[in-house]
Amino acid sequence: MRRIYEYSDANFVYHHSIDDVPAPEEYPMHAHDTHELFCFMSGHGSYLVEGNPYPLRPGDIMLMRAWETHKLQIQSDRPYERRALSFRDEAVRQIPGGDRLLEPFLNRGLGRRNLYTAAELHGSCVEACFASMERLAAKGEGALAFSSFLYPILCEIRNRFLEWGPEPQRPPDLTAEIVEYINLHLCDELSLSSISSRFYISKTHLNRLFRQAIGSSVWEYIQIKRLMLCRSKIAGGMPAVTASAQCGFHDYSAFYRAYRKLFHAAPSQDRADLTGVDFIMK
Repeated sequence: MRRIYEYSDANFVYHHSIDDVPAPEEYPMHAHDTHELFCFMSGHGSYLVEGNPYPLRPGDIMLMRAWETHKLQIQSDRPYERRALSFRDEAVRQIPGGDRLLEPFLNRGLGRRNLYTAAELHGSCVEACFASMERLAAKGEGALAFSSFLYPILCEIRNRFLEWGPEPQRPPDLTAEIVEYINLHLCDELSLSSISSRFYISKTHLNRLFRQAIGSSVWEYIQIKRLMLCRSKIAGGMPAVTASAQCGFHDYSAFYRAYRKLFHAAPSQDRADLTGVDFIMK
């Protein structure tokens, strides 16, 4: 990977990168505890967000809200270039009307309406704002650059989001139903057996469906979701023991080991800092 430019501070993490010969295995299913704007510049691939596939073309923008799992499916036949900007809620909510700029991230179903195509954004300021943001930040004005240019990008995206109107009804999809069920019952008793029985399929078929659609096993998906929910509760001041029990972990020592493996810090030491590191299940 070649980094054209990268930047991070308390609210923003940004990188502009190119893989001349991308290796598909280097892009596992992952999630962030921040929102993400992903600008696809070149390559040949698609994104899976909570099991929903989105084919990518140059100039397309993907939105991922905090905790939405996503996996890049990239081909190695051409260079893969992208810009990615992660940011915290607070960076947007602090301005007047900032809550409304987050509507495209928050006011939609899980894994729904993540893609804004280049055709839909044609004539908008989005591409110019990304370029100006990077150019100004490279001159040493990072905080000013990302604070100034993020808001017009979000404003343009919100305008497109509102133009779409209510989400249309989708035909039944088994994987989507399973993902929705898991997220609704994340802190309840969940197991491969209980989920397969609930949907009248074998455990083998269940895991096969999940790996194809999500990019991980069922249990890996449940664990990363529970750990990120725990992290949020701990960051809000809840004791780790209480948070782990509320989020479905009955063995604190197992929770502790999983937490350290994922976040590289003990629950008592972690402050959920914005580091730009993805939370990955391999």
